[in-house]
Amino acid sequence: MIRGSLLICVEINVYGILRLVVKLLSDIGYRIKCIRKENNLNQIQFAKSIGISQGNLSEIEMGNSNPSAETLISIRTQYNVNINWLLTGVAAEDGTTYEDQFEKRLIEVFRKLDDYDKNEIIEFIRVKINLRSI
Repeated sequence: MIRGSLLICVEINVYGILRLVVKLLSDIGYRIKCIRKENNLNQIQFAKSIGISQGNLSEIEMGNSNPSAETLISIRTQYNVNINWLLTGVAAEDGTTYEDQFEKRLIEVFRKLDDYDKNEIIEFIRVKINLRSI
């Protein structure tokens, strides 16, 4: 089963042939490449704008290395990209990333509880987990 979202990116190869690329959003390098292309920048221009070398950017885009925290923050700042989307490929309107709809619903309801009820729910979950391990 494939989980997650798809990213659709338009690329023009060296021969000027336009192609539509659809990839799973599990590759941070590919997301960074699409941000660069969306802004019509070559690797040298984009790398300079985020404070890294073109070689480093190339390695990141190919998936051979991961960007540093500083690089991610720079991309987020320079290009107004949701950091959760950049890291995971999934982003909610409030910037929070959820594993699935159950987790999202649980957190939404949990946030509406007072501290006493929150602690009670946490203890209930702990008891439930302990009972499963018996």
